[in-house]
Amino acid sequence: MNKATKRKISTRLIRKGALIEETYSAFQLWDLSKNFADNLSILRESNIWGAHNQSWLREITATLSTRFSNQHHLSPLIQLAKAGFELSRWKPCLLWHLAAIDELYYRFALEWLYPAFQDGTYLIRTEDVVPFVTELTSGQIASGGELSAYGTLRAARDLLRMSADFDQLTGAATRQFNNYHLSQESFLFILYSLSDREENPRNIIDAPEWRLFLMSPSQVEHELMELHQYQQVNFEMAGSLVHLNLPCKSLHEYVERLINNE
Repeated sequence: MNKATKRKISTRLIRKGALIEETYSAFQLWDLSKNFADNLSILRESNIWGAHNQSWLREITATLSTRFSNQHHLSPLIQLAKAGFELSRWKPCLLWHLAAIDELYYRFALEWLYPAFQDGTYLIRTEDVVPFVTELTSGQIASGGELSAYGTLRAARDLLRMSADFDQLTGAATRQFNNYHLSQESFLFILYSLSDREENPRNIIDAPEWRLFLMSPSQVEHELMELHQYQQVNFEMAGSLVHLNLPCKSLHEYVERLINNE
């Protein structure tokens, strides 16, 4: 996430779910030489998703438009999709970008879902999330307004569905935590994204964004140690001192190497 990115609270960002496959398909055909509006217009006119009616087509494009406005920061994500990067490994990269603009899901993941995971919560119902949504959205919707009782319940349900879309939860009416683990490539995508904004290795390991992927600092350290063994990174710890050296200079360079199988 870029420091300049300002997240916003909007139920539209979660209303239609993650739209993972729709976004992946859109980015596979994305033309980085064109601006965002032109790309979206082309996708809308060609209806690459095979939407059965104009209403659903408008919903897809409106959601994409709300979520993605800074094409520069999307470049690595788009490049991976265009290169046919495996969808299951691409999902966490998409989640990283969604959380960069969606305050509601970001706060839910860090402040509700991750603590529930750490506490060993077994069953999760929509009603369990309602108090959190009520507190977070109070005075923050539509110029100081609040969600209705139904709107709050729907937002809670949509937040859980988003987590299920990203394979962190399973089930329907009642949810449970899934056996979730980042692939090596996805982990490195997040690692390079963090290193682009943060130089201090300790701060990278302790970054709250790892909670989006249900990871604690100790789990991040474990992954880094494994990557060190496979010579993917140079990682050493000695007490409070942490050394982390990455072979690529930036996320963009890492993605280029990943695409070219270097």
